[in-house]
Amino acid sequence: MRSGRVGIAAAIVVLPGLLLAPVWRLAGLGAGEDDVLYYFPSRVFLHETVAAGHWPWLNPWTGMDRPYAADPQSALWYPSTWLFVVLPPLWAYPISLWAHYSLALWGMYRLVRSLGTDRRAAVFGGVVFAFCGFLLAHRAHLAMQHAAAWTPWVFWRLRRLWGDGPDADRRTRRAALRFVWACVAVALQCFAGHLQVAMLTGLGSLVYLLAMVEARGGGGPTSWRRVVTRWPVVWICAGGLFAVQWLPTLDYLSLSTRVHRTYLDFVENSWNPVSALNYLLPMLFGQRTANFFEQPYWGPSHQCEQFGYLGIVPLLLAALALRTGWRADDRRRPWGVLLIFSLLLALGGFGPVCPLLYWIPGASLFRAPARALLLVDLSLAALAALVVHDLAATHTPSRVRLRAAIQRLTRHPIRTTLLLVGIPLLLVLLATPLLPPDARRAALLALRPWKPAVWVPALMILGSLLALLVSARRWQQPRWLWLPIALTGLDLGVMGWTIDVPAKATRPDELFTALDQPWVAALQESDQRLWVVTDTAGVYANPLACCAANTNMLLHLRSLSDYGPLQPRGLHSFFGFKPWGVTPHAKRLLRDTGWMRTCNVGWVLLCGPDWPAPADCDLVMTTPEGTRLYRNSAAAGMAFFENSAQPGAVHYIESGPQRFVVSLDTWPADGGGAAASDPTSWPRLVISRLAWPGWQARVDGQSVAFETADFGLLALRVPPGEPVEVEWSYFPPGLREGTTISGLTALVLLAVLGRAYLRSDASGRRQGG
Repeated sequence: MRSGRVGIAAAIVVLPGLLLAPVWRLAGLGAGEDDVLYYFPSRVFLHETVAAGHWPWLNPWTGMDRPYAADPQSALWYPSTWLFVVLPPLWAYPISLWAHYSLALWGMYRLVRSLGTDRRAAVFGGVVFAFCGFLLAHRAHLAMQHAAAWTPWVFWRLRRLWGDGPDADRRTRRAALRFVWACVAVALQCFAGHLQVAMLTGLGSLVYLLAMVEARGGGGPTSWRRVVTRWPVVWICAGGLFAVQWLPTLDYLSLSTRVHRTYLDFVENSWNPVSALNYLLPMLFGQRTANFFEQPYWGPSHQCEQFGYLGIVPLLLAALALRTGWRADDRRRPWGVLLIFSLLLALGGFGPVCPLLYWIPGASLFRAPARALLLVDLSLAALAALVVHDLAATHTPSRVRLRAAIQRLTRHPIRTTLLLVGIPLLLVLLATPLLPPDARRAALLALRPWKPAVWVPALMILGSLLALLVSARRWQQPRWLWLPIALTGLDLGVMGWTIDVPAKATRPDELFTALDQPWVAALQESDQRLWVVTDTAGVYANPLACCAANTNMLLHLRSLSDYGPLQPRGLHSFFGFKPWGVTPHAKRLLRDTGWMRTCNVGWVLLCGPDWPAPADCDLVMTTPEGTRLYRNSAAAGMAFFENSAQPGAVHYIESGPQRFVVSLDTWPADGGGAAASDPTSWPRLVISRLAWPGWQARVDGQSVAFETADFGLLALRVPPGEPVEVEWSYFPPGLREGTTISGLTALVLLAVLGRAYLRSDASGRRQGG
């Protein structure tokens, strides 16, 4: 038994290295999308800021300041994020990814074991979930992958809390411990940095627990009243632990465009029903990173949002688990109900759930309903693992019927393979006349049977059918069950070796060679901002070559735009920036460049030949790729007088991301007079940084009130005719209160544990007496 546990532990640690082997040579990067546009630069900023001796409260490099600690995707308070403080980012990034694939595998193993299965079935379920399409395709979204890894842990801890039978409440010590562990698991998922995944997990766990009630006949400790009354308690306590993050985020959120989202925003990136073909032919629609599967992605939405592939064997086994009788099965019914619900949720605008969900307060903060595929893959993995257990368990009539069903399904493997491959191809062929010209050409290319996107899954389907046939026929020799399990590992390994793995790059530094641009040195010596003008396609085509999104942080260049989920309403109303940093108003902004003085934009980079030259700017250089760099000599600097005619001197000295000093000396433009005694007529100092809540201005150690200028920038009236030194500092609003709430919640949970242990000891002494 001990050797079995050691083997399972070794598999949990080693399998991510094997099934994603090419990923690690590139430090876990490779998609050229949110991994390098957002998550990696964000972690590099954390590493460099802490190494310089500063707290990472504010990011001064993008968007005229963005709160760092208040951005939940920074995951500042999540334990693995601090790997980026103690290790070089190119080491910490793959270690963190690897650890969370292992975490997902381990959590799913524990969850499946709690369903009463053997270890083999639990290992199978763990592998299927940890390397399912959702977790592989969202590897480029570090926080989403980290949060998703906690999903089976949350389900497991909640199941343990509610599913132990009628006497669970009498085991006071154990019940208290399980309650605390459930709260901690939920809180850790929230801290991981992707609140939408945490909310999906919460909603899915509620559906699962209520379905578990029905499976038990509505009585016992899993009665619906207990679920409805106690499930929120777990989430409230977890929210208390998480307060150190959500309270600062709340202040930040209230000033962003996220609170005014339309229904079309809410259902953006819904799961398209045609993406169901991905579950049989995973690369039929191509992929965004060309390699062995070379065809570019041409399917609906984005590949990462539509991809839910989890292997042929698990898909077939899950389908068998949902044959007749699953509604009355205590183990299968909750997963079947969750599967149906999560599919309807993932459909977004194509389904019935999201139109209702949109009206629930707070739900519209999120987008991309297709991310409910996380729950779809979780349900399918659990159902498939239950079938694996039944195939090796004691002979019963239902299990005999199961083996017979497998043998019927696999009796003619070649014919079945041709059907499973041919039907999706036929559907694509029939749909081609309805497609736009570009998509029609891509569809016809995808139909070629000699392409890997067709023959690789065909071989996997044939091998899976043969493996299931052998294991069903030799049910008296359970070791043959390892054959379909091993084939599933190979199947998912093909996906892990190819999704977002560039064909030619062998080292992570090769991914960043595009940063070596001839114009970078000139900008690094300037304190003025860069505005990168491109379209959405340009952001993702070669982002490092044009400092798109947040890649500017890797070069220590100040950027006008920002790539992030929370865009300030004040800036958005004028610039119209999207979360990825592009704007539909670019040509208008290039025609009238008067705003560049206030925003301290001294450089404009045009990525594309169709953009008109910015007015009143000088061309500095044109790169071989056709990118044009312009210089704007009217940029006012980081601190300046609002009235450009105001005589005086201003000196800006930055001592950290959220601390700076402005020394200035002014004198009245008219030489003095009564106007100098009227504060409303004093010259106004403007700082080209956003006036987020949390800024403080001090003169001679005393706090002074400041104003906001155009675009919501910091501003301050200063008396004319005398030198003034203003110290500015930023501290996240709500952080102190959130820390207090988190600390008090932790003390309450410890008190619950302590009280339970004391009561158990007292009860034991009475019984002993």
